[in-house]
Amino acid sequence: MSRLRVAFVVQRYGLEVNGGSETLCRMIAERMARFHSVEVLTTRAVDYVTWQDEYPEGIEDVNGIIVRRFGVDHPRNQQQFDAISGVVFGGPHTPADEVEWMEKQGPYSSRLLAYLGANRETYDVFVFFTYLYCTTFFGLPLVKERAVLVSTCHDEPPIYLGIFDDLFRQARYLIYLTPEERAFVQRRFYDCNLDGEVIGIGVDPVTDLPPDPGWESIRRRLGDSDFMLYVGRIDESKGCKSLIEYFTRYVNETGQPDLKLVLIGKAVMPVPNHPQLIATGFVSETTKLHAIQSCRFMVAPSPYESLCISILESWLLKRPVLCNGDCAVLRGQCRRSNGGLWYSDYETFREATELLLKDREIAEVLGEQGYEFIQRNCVWSRVDEKYLQSLSFIAGRYGEPTSAALPLAATAHQ
Repeated sequence: MSRLRVAFVVQRYGLEVNGGSETLCRMIAERMARFHSVEVLTTRAVDYVTWQDEYPEGIEDVNGIIVRRFGVDHPRNQQQFDAISGVVFGGPHTPADEVEWMEKQGPYSSRLLAYLGANRETYDVFVFFTYLYCTTFFGLPLVKERAVLVSTCHDEPPIYLGIFDDLFRQARYLIYLTPEERAFVQRRFYDCNLDGEVIGIGVDPVTDLPPDPGWESIRRRLGDSDFMLYVGRIDESKGCKSLIEYFTRYVNETGQPDLKLVLIGKAVMPVPNHPQLIATGFVSETTKLHAIQSCRFMVAPSPYESLCISILESWLLKRPVLCNGDCAVLRGQCRRSNGGLWYSDYETFREATELLLKDREIAEVLGEQGYEFIQRNCVWSRVDEKYLQSLSFIAGRYGEPTSAALPLAATAHQ
């Protein structure tokens, strides 16, 4: 088949950007570039809180992908955003208030939106990542006939705003990451025609990890201590505040001075000065994998997730997981894989932590079961085929994406 022209639209993009939906976008864009002509349309922002322009304006090559960057009209004014958030989530308000909330949240780039409007015929398919930001909310309706939405949707306050009803109606096709996400979207938008499929992601196999100075630095700070590990943005909205509170209470009650909690990722909240907390900041992929391989178990404390990539990486390295049971997606991942436990309050956190630390046999079994789940379900060749079917369907080149998979050998550009 001929190569399609595919534009991926996302709020931030770059090797320095470690947000979940942004990382997913980069992974899929790089894989689809083996088969189609791929470009990424995004802003110049690195920081999702400020949306401050940091990357240069214009075209950049990132791992072989053409990235078109557009400046934002203005950084986020946190005071104004907090004020309109209080109106929108605090009681009666108007649809105009919700649109203003979206604009104030950002990143609003009139130049990016103008480019989408002027180039709607330039690309065969537009793939928008995450429902939540201006790039999708204002951008998708401009190219709705050719739009795929990877919504990364989950049960959180913004998804209940009325402005998203029209957005989900306008997407030609939705790609879901988990069965729980699809079920939630179908409940939330019960009166919309939500064509789509659960595709998920693949996970690259990990061979022997090379020596890594970043990991050695962390290892020296740990000494001989066992540790539990969190990977991701260190943010109260990600459950990190309650995780730290639970952990410090647990070590104080049980008297375990050698157990540590390692937090890998950018901190956007204060991390207490505690001898058993180690916050590393942003680290390399190799450093992260060393940490996962060496931890006793991974902790996923977020109450709001559509998929947790670090959980999949933990299972890939045969490490068990402890997740926030209030998140249906995380709980569902652990239940389907039999690769982890979940908690709903401090008491269940303590009980699960005790079990994972003291019964190594159970922890090893959970890690092995998680690994087997990854081998069955997170294979890139399957993900590639399903994305190719979806893109071809939207471009009008082939039939419904639920038909038999197109062989990769026939679709790859030689």
